[in-house]
Parts: sequence; C-alpha cells; structure tokens
Amino acid sequence: MSDDILPAGDDTPAGPRAGRTRRMAEVAAVVSAATALAALMFGLFGLTGACAGGSPRTPADPAAPGDVSEPPAERPSASPTATPTPTSTPTGPATAAPTARPTPVETPPPPPPPAGWHRVDVAALTASLAVPDGWKLKDDDALHANWFSPDNRYVIGVKRDSTHGSTAQAASIGQLAWYRRTAESKMVDLTATNRTQEQDGRSAVRLDLDFRWEGASPRVRRIELFVAGGHGQVYQLLVEDRYLDEDSALTGLFETTRTHLRTDRP
Repeated sequence: MSDDILPAGDDTPAGPRAGRTRRMAEVAAVVSAATALAALMFGLFGLTGACAGGSPRTPADPAAPGDVSEPPAERPSASPTATPTPTSTPTGPATAAPTARPTPVETPPPPPPPAGWHRVDVAALTASLAVPDGWKLKDDDALHANWFSPDNRYVIGVKRDSTHGSTAQAASIGQLAWYRRTAESKMVDLTATNRTQEQDGRSAVRLDLDFRWEGASPRVRRIELFVAGGHGQVYQLLVEDRYLDEDSALTGLFETTRTHLRTDRP
C-alpha cells in the first residue's frame, strides 16, 4: 500500500488536529493551576489578617468624623467615666459672711454692801458703786464724782472720759504722764507702779501712786483702777489716803469699792 495507516485502537492523535488538542489541554492545566494558587494565597492572606486583629479597610473620608489622624487625647473614652453629682448651692445673691462680734460681758450683780456702806448710782457717769455711810459727795458732774470722809482724810472717786484713749492701758499711761507734769498736777516726788488685773471679766490696769501735794509735807497714797467701758470711754476709780500711816484703811476701802463697782449702767 502506498499510504501508512495506523493500527486501529492507537490513542496518539495524528496530524495537525492532534497537535492543537494537546496544546489546549496544556493551557487549561496552567490556568487551573494558577487559579488554585491564587485562591490559596488569598485564603492565607485573609487568615493572617484575622489572626492579627485587622480588618479590611477603605480609605477614610477626610470630612467624616473619627478620622485616624485625630490626636489620641481627643478621642472619646472607651467606657463612660463616672461624674460626681454636684451638690446643690443657693441660687440667690451672694452675701458676705457676718463679721464676728465680741460677746458682751455679762456683769454679775454686785453683792449687798457691807455694814456701814450703801450703794449709790451715778446717773451722769452710768456707773454705780458702794461708799461708806456719812461720806459727803463733791464734784458731781458729767466727768467725775468724789466722796470725802467726814475727817477729809480719805477720798473715793469715779471718773469717765476718753481723753487718753479707749483702752485701760492707754488711759493709765496717759493719766500717769499728766501726773508727772508737776506744774499742772501739783504732784511732787511722784513714784508709781502699775499692774494688770481683771474687773468683772474685763482687763483692767491698777496704778499705785505715792507723792506729796505741792507745798505740803505729808505723803499721800492713791490707788487707781482703769477699766474700759462702752462708746470708747474708760472708767477710772480712785481711792486716796491723804495722811498715810501704819493705820491706813486705804487697801480695804479700795477692795470694797472695786468689788461693788459696776460700769455702763443704764
């Protein structure tokens, strides 16, 4: 025979048609392998992103709130923060705190005068005190009042003014300075001592004086007590012995008078 004929049942394609068929099969195999590889890589990428906590994101809209460029300090807290409940405050107009005022001293009532004494009220000086019976009142005016013993040896007096200041300390200092001006006070060879003490719950100053009257020889002893009163006034109690000797009753007279002295009486 002039042409070669393949035996029946042989699977090898013959001619150009068989060649095309083989190439198409190879291309299909390559595409299939590429597709499988892409799917595998995509799956691995998604698994890795999920393990890292990431999620697919789209570019942020610059105008949208919550932009990733916002500073961390301005981001809202992840959980609500407890806010203390404000306490209620008055809504009316503010008023200044009241100024503390000193508590008025309540003067206890004086005890009954001892035998041979009686109580007197000096309305012009808003004061009261006790004096011995039989003593004569002199110099009774709006500044002072004096009582003299029948023999003119002793004097009890009370005075109220603001000439030397409004405190017991200032008044005692000013009064003593005036006593030392001999041309005005007529006091000679003056010696003085002072000390503080309490008088009916108030601070007072006691002044002890020893002197002579100008032109006289007997020594004179005087005890004075200064205690501040109301309206800037200072009360001055004095007890004087004009003929000082060992039998002087000066100290007893002073203590009894001081015990019964009450100031700022209505």
